[in-house]
Amino acid sequence: MNIYRTIKSEVGSYDGIAVIEDKRAISYKELFADVEKTAAVLISSGIAPDSRVAINGENSYEYVVVCLALLSIDAVIVPISIHATAAESDNIIERIAVNFLISDKPGVKGFPLFEGNVHPYRIIPTNCEINPVALPDGRRPAFIRFSSGTTGSSKGVVLSHQAILERTAACTGLGITRGEHILWVLDMAFHFIVTILLFIRKSATIVICGRPVETKMISILRQFPIRLVYATPYHYRLMLSSSELKKEDMSGIRLLVSTAMKLTAADANDFRNKFNVNLAQAYGIIEIGLPCLNPVATEKIDSAGQVQPGYSVRINNPDPDGIGEILIRGPGMFDAYFSPFLPRNQACPDGWFNTGDLGYVDNDRYLFIVGRSKNVINFIGMKIFPDEVEAALCSHPLIAEARVYGRKDPLFSEIPVAEIVLKNPEQPVADLARQLRRYCFSRLSEYKVPKELTVVTAIPKTLSGKIARCGKGQ
Repeated sequence: MNIYRTIKSEVGSYDGIAVIEDKRAISYKELFADVEKTAAVLISSGIAPDSRVAINGENSYEYVVVCLALLSIDAVIVPISIHATAAESDNIIERIAVNFLISDKPGVKGFPLFEGNVHPYRIIPTNCEINPVALPDGRRPAFIRFSSGTTGSSKGVVLSHQAILERTAACTGLGITRGEHILWVLDMAFHFIVTILLFIRKSATIVICGRPVETKMISILRQFPIRLVYATPYHYRLMLSSSELKKEDMSGIRLLVSTAMKLTAADANDFRNKFNVNLAQAYGIIEIGLPCLNPVATEKIDSAGQVQPGYSVRINNPDPDGIGEILIRGPGMFDAYFSPFLPRNQACPDGWFNTGDLGYVDNDRYLFIVGRSKNVINFIGMKIFPDEVEAALCSHPLIAEARVYGRKDPLFSEIPVAEIVLKNPEQPVADLARQLRRYCFSRLSEYKVPKELTVVTAIPKTLSGKIARCGKGQ
């Protein structure tokens, strides 16, 4: 079972537009031809079945082609976000023992994949020996994706061709139809698996939004017959703040999906009042897929929606209000964790996946998520692990201790802020906050750097000596 061959068979002879990027409009016939030409280049460069190939590049038509070409030859894609620092990229490459890196970053030296193209990817071998990932039932791995926090507790999620085909087939709630135009604004490294592959599988037209997103997005919405938007609340706030975007520009859109971070009732209501369309909250998890979608709820806008057909939700250890751990099972669940390697049947021995979220299900079977069971900070849909940021701060010679937490923000959902204890409180430090932020920028992705730093005399501790974590919303 192979994703690319299945998609090509399902698209068949249809030759509508597959991808629009800037002034380029590429048909499905051209897409498949480019994929197969690229696959031949990949093979000639030494990429073989089971090779683990990291890809680091901007959202583009070429990104889609490279991924499909890798899938077509049974190589394993290891996506690296364009927001990752060099240290984070190196960490992924080392932990997964990547065999090749494909990058479109300027100055990268390697075998040319798209010489002279808008996105001139190059192939760089790492000289690591190919070591196939053995999955149960003879399944072939297609993706290994680390979550946003590429160090610390992130284990790497392994997905097989079969699992991805199962979850895209199960994702019926989006109602994708052949030829409809979809606006794409998210980082493909984080969202390729279900959505991009689903859109191509359904023969839709993906309109890629370039940079700067705040102007390009508005231009696309006014220029193309967009039928579906897949974005975060941050992007919808940009639409709300635009003086150019009018109600009539949104009249042809049938579905606006809000994903990656919680959609607030205030944002949803403001959007509906301005444009007369509803935002649909979606609940996606890399290990599971897209089990919940809330496309039309107005009285239950805070809900993640009802589960899609084939999925089940269970609330574990509920409190008197019915709030407990959210467990889910359904088609296309992940196959294994990579590091340390743990097959799904051991990670989920009873078949249920613990999402790490807390919530409840109401009498109408709507799922409501009230918070995380861990203290992950959600910044514009990108997760920040406090331990990682604290480690960076504490590596500075002036810092003794640090505590990082998320504070609610109307634009970014949450922003990372930090409390720090100086090794020598008596020593005055000129422009300390600026110095520390510059230091963090050299060690962390930009979005992980604390937006505010406060000097305190001590960090609160638990009885066991661990940092007492702040509650959300502070």
